[in-house]
Amino acid sequence: MKKENQMIDALLKEHARNKCADDSDFLKSLEGRLDAEENILSVIEPSVKRRGYGIAAGVAATLVVGAIGVDHFTRDAGFGEQIAMNEIPPTISEGSGEGASVTPEHTAPTGVKEEIRKQANQKPKLLANVVVPDKFASASPIQTRGMALIRPEGVSATLDTQHLPSMNSKIGTGAMPRGGEYTDYHFYRNLGRSPKDQSVIGDRYGALTDNAFKSPWKDPLSTFSVDVDTASYTNVRRMLQSGKVVPKDAVRIEEMINYFAYDYPQPEGKHPFSVNVETASCPWNEKHRLVKVGLKGKDIIREKRPATNLVFLLDVSGSMNRQDKLPLLVDSMKILLKELNADDSVSIVVYAGAEGVALPPTYVNDEGRKAILKSLESMHSGGSTNGGAGITLAYKMAKKHFVNGGVNRVILGTDGDFNVGVTGDESLVNMVEREAKSGVFLSVLGFGQGNLNDSMLEKITNKGNGNYFYIDSLREGRKVFLDDMMGNMVTIAKDVKIQIEFNPSKVSSYRLIGYANRMLKKEDFKNKLIDAGEIGAGHTVTALYEIVPGNAAEAAPEVDELKYQENKPQPKPVGRKVVDSPEMMTVKLAYKQPEATKETESTYFSKAVVDGKKTWQQASEDFKFSSGVALFGMLQRQSEYAGQGDYALVRKLAEQGRGEDEKGHRTEFSDIVRKAK
Repeated sequence: MKKENQMIDALLKEHARNKCADDSDFLKSLEGRLDAEENILSVIEPSVKRRGYGIAAGVAATLVVGAIGVDHFTRDAGFGEQIAMNEIPPTISEGSGEGASVTPEHTAPTGVKEEIRKQANQKPKLLANVVVPDKFASASPIQTRGMALIRPEGVSATLDTQHLPSMNSKIGTGAMPRGGEYTDYHFYRNLGRSPKDQSVIGDRYGALTDNAFKSPWKDPLSTFSVDVDTASYTNVRRMLQSGKVVPKDAVRIEEMINYFAYDYPQPEGKHPFSVNVETASCPWNEKHRLVKVGLKGKDIIREKRPATNLVFLLDVSGSMNRQDKLPLLVDSMKILLKELNADDSVSIVVYAGAEGVALPPTYVNDEGRKAILKSLESMHSGGSTNGGAGITLAYKMAKKHFVNGGVNRVILGTDGDFNVGVTGDESLVNMVEREAKSGVFLSVLGFGQGNLNDSMLEKITNKGNGNYFYIDSLREGRKVFLDDMMGNMVTIAKDVKIQIEFNPSKVSSYRLIGYANRMLKKEDFKNKLIDAGEIGAGHTVTALYEIVPGNAAEAAPEVDELKYQENKPQPKPVGRKVVDSPEMMTVKLAYKQPEATKETESTYFSKAVVDGKKTWQQASEDFKFSSGVALFGMLQRQSEYAGQGDYALVRKLAEQGRGEDEKGHRTEFSDIVRKAK
């Protein structure tokens, strides 16, 4: 394992030095090299210890033959829409356990095949929904490697060995590659516990329902919290680049739009951000109008930014033992160190079964930088995940070393696999919400695949005065730590809310695109106790509304009086007076200063909007590009609101809206669209 980690570190460092634009080929190559090495070690190591090289060679040869047999079994399996993969566990001697002796014969232990078929028939909609019987729970790594899986036909299924009975299990055949991508499916593991206590792994996403069209006659106000998260776009990009199907609930359109920077002017006057509104025809339904609302936070010169008190909370549990998790997290942190100075302090808290301080507060001077790097180099993974205890300790440390007037932030790096301690989403959200009152903000960095708890990570950032990023490569780590986080780290406004009032004489109906889980009640806008999102220095926030033009008052339906119930007086369209105004809508903003408490009154201001009647072809590059990203998100979500939009239109909007694209992010988006089609 040490040799493997050294190889990973060396290759990642080399890749970082080369400043490669695309990490996908590199990661595939690296994973292939690791797989090749593991395939050999998983067969040879146990046998060398027990029987010598001769038998080890025999076992390896038998596995090759077994892999050929698996291909035959996969093609001929008659499970309807399901097939079995890799049903070639070896015979295990009595008293088997980790490191047990293995005979060259490869026959399924009695009962495994029947158990798989039985459970496959009982739960036909699940992938790898096979509970390992208790009698096989203590099997050796070799037998674990031979576990059979069930998957729907056409779905790429791989096994995440970190969650099997042996944390050191190896995958030893080409028929079942190393990994762990279970999109919308689960693999149940059994460590000798009762069925009701089975742990579940697999990427987890919160259910989203798209905002529907509303009439401004009935609902004249649309209110929501700003969102500066970007994790959804990076995660969707990762899945598409690897040829996987994207679950629609993984697509949060506002995060995809806000992954990209937009060219909005700096704020002028007393408010910490500018408000910019643009209207044009809707590209996917040209009878409709599209309104882009953009906010731009004031820039802060990095040399003049306040001192920072950063507490890194690192997940070093067994689930992080992959090159796209803990090693990538560590190397990404090294990038941030270059941007910190002697006024900044870094602490490191780790958690895996129990929490602990890996590095006390350390100023980033020359000596401190060496100490931080040494601590990072010593990181290794193993054990279960006590995330709740780790969060508690991290906030405690951040509050103890609080910097008045500075940046105080907990930065959590994890795959979100909290499986001991405080594990329920509601408990963790409540904990983070309480801690946010201390003035310590939260950033979350998501890593890996196979057991990414995206749903929980998004929830805790929504309630913890935080933001949520997903890092899938060194290039993305560089973007997050150098571009995004250094801006977001310095919060210029918190509890930022947007409320739009639509003119019913100009708007027949409207729909906010995205922000489905950021919606607020109309009365929340003026409620100072309601939490909302934060805006960092230099950050942009963009929201899109699709508008059906017309007179909502005239379109309001007449309803007959009831025969069997007393009729309550209802205002009728002809009886309600509409103010004569050329304006389509008014955008209202509410925000607090970063140091404000929950009881502090918000600051309010507004901006009226008149539709300029432009077509989308006449609109700005930012308008075209953001609308293209929004349409792409709708297509990925299979949304009924995509109208006449298709991937060809997305590419057209993206290419016409590319602009200078200094860092290549918009160009990369066009490449992803081609892959998605």
